Amino acid sequence: MKRSAALLILSAWLAGASAAGNPYDGLRAAAVRRCEAIDPSEYRSGLALNPEGYRSFYLRSACYQDAAVQFRDESLCRQVRERWSLLSSSWGYSGKRCRDRVAQDTAADRKALEEAKHRYRAGPVRLEDFRIERNGNGRDFDIIPSLSSGFANGYTLRFELVGAGPANGNVAVASSGFYLRGRENIRLYVTQAEIRKRFPGFELRRSYPVRGILVFEVGHGGQAGYWSEAFIEGSFPEAARSQSIVKNVSF
Repeated sequence: MKRSAALLILSAWLAGASAAGNPYDGLRAAAVRRCEAIDPSEYRSGLALNPEGYRSFYLRSACYQDAAVQFRDESLCRQVRERWSLLSSSWGYSGKRCRDRVAQDTAADRKALEEAKHRYRAGPVRLEDFRIERNGNGRDFDIIPSLSSGFANGYTLRFELVGAGPANGNVAVASSGFYLRGRENIRLYVTQAEIRKRFPGFELRRSYPVRGILVFEVGHGGQAGYWSEAFIEGSFPEAARSQSIVKNVSF
């Protein structure tokens, strides 16, 4: 549990990375490719200095088990074969050991997310208000949020034009990750060109509904264990750790 809690703290500092996208799928695919490249018959044996259970094993099975644990993916355990040896123990890399380790670490991660959920409910930083004003260059814009004090953590601030996209969808204006305690002085710089690129119909001196969203980030784990979007959403969904304000703003 301590290791998973440490992952959670590290993840909070990586809120910017979370806002940019979860790397889980790409990293998992790369790990699987590395395992697939190993000859299934290649093994190590006679490793007397290794712990009991790890003195004989197939290299490909060890690779798949490590990937299964790192990505909390029990399906990869189907690729893990125990190597039987009269002189060396080998149960450390086996389908059962793989499934047990994945289950154990997944449970610890879920507990860490539950603890984060309790802290969030006790009092997160909240978006109280925001305003948009011309930047000093007279052409572009600064978005200036007003934040309450709250639980120090990684957060993502997002702003979007409501109903300005195709089929009345929303248009992203700005998004950035911060480590917040509240009351910080933040200015998000947005160029007029960026807005026009995403919303060609944008006009100056016109009022638009703008939504500001503050998301409490839990990250996506780290080297000891990555979290998929499905796992995060199943344990602590973004909807449960987000807060938003919509107001009409004149540009």
